[in-house]
Parts: sequence; C-alpha cells; structure tokens
Amino acid sequence: MRQPDRRAARQHDIVSAAADLFADSGYPAVGMDQIGAAAGITGPAIYRHFGSKAAVLAAVFEGIVTAVAAEPAADSGDTPDPVADLLAQIDVYAHAVAERRKLMAVWVREVHHLPPEHRLGLEQRQRALVRRWRTRTAQIHPDWTVEQVRTAVHAAFGMLNSVGTFDSPLSDGDLAAELDLLVRRALELP
Repeated sequence: MRQPDRRAARQHDIVSAAADLFADSGYPAVGMDQIGAAAGITGPAIYRHFGSKAAVLAAVFEGIVTAVAAEPAADSGDTPDPVADLLAQIDVYAHAVAERRKLMAVWVREVHHLPPEHRLGLEQRQRALVRRWRTRTAQIHPDWTVEQVRTAVHAAFGMLNSVGTFDSPLSDGDLAAELDLLVRRALELP
C-alpha cells in the first residue's frame, strides 16, 4: 500500500473508532488513548493525523455532512426539474441518516463541542444544502411565503436529523422510506 493510501486508511480507522466511542460514551468522556487503542495505534500517534480531539470530532462530522449532502444521481435534462431534484436530495439524506443512526446521535449530542475553527466549514456546507432545499421548495410552491418555505424545510431537516435521538426497530431501508414519506408530506411533495 502506498504511503498516501496508508495515511488515508489510518485516518479512516481513527475517525471510525472515534465515532463509535463518541456515540457510546459521549465526546467529553473519550480520550485520545481510547481512540488510539480502538484504532489499533497509540493515542499520541493520532496527532500525526489530527491536531486535536476536536479535529477528530470535526472529521466525524465531515463524514456525516458529506453523506447527507451527496449529489443525487444526475438528471438527464439541462435544467433539473425542481420536484425530481428535491425528491432525489431527500432520498439521499434519508438513506444517509438511516444508515448512520449512531453518528446522528453524536451530531445531535456533541456538535456544541466543536470549536469555531472546525465549525465554520461544516456550517457553510449545511447552509448551502438548506439553501438548495429552500430554493427548490420555493420553486415548487410559488404561493408559499418565504417564512412558510423556511419553516417547512427546517421542520423537514428536524425530522431527518432526529434519528439519532431515538431507537427505532425499523431496518435502515424501512426507516429511510418512512423518513422520505414524512418529509414529502411536510414539503407537500408528490
């Protein structure tokens, strides 16, 4: 394995181990030595990859944001249909959170621990996604006021992000389908 590949694999192992530990014990209770042991290295060796425990938490959150904000499969037309585009985005988001329930619990419980220098980039990506959903919703419902659009979109995100706050017996696929249906209803989509 080439050096960059090994480095990326090690970083992935660290982030994955940290995510599990943060989900199980909470961010404040987890130390670098615990993360290192779970990743198969020493705690101090983590500093070759991340400058701080907060940087590890930021990497965990980066993985969540990347998953929920992934681009849906491309539309064949030049101008995307707002309904089809928003439905595809909802599908991506619903599946991403359903498959990452423990990580969503970390997000909900631990995001306040993220220092401002790590928070800025994530917040910008979140705002871009919210803006995109608000734009599409406004295109679909031109009769809605700005506040109606804003409220509906934020309520939809609240439903989607809530999967980390409760235990559901549903499979990932069933949970994603239920979330998708609830968001469609909230945004009055077909």
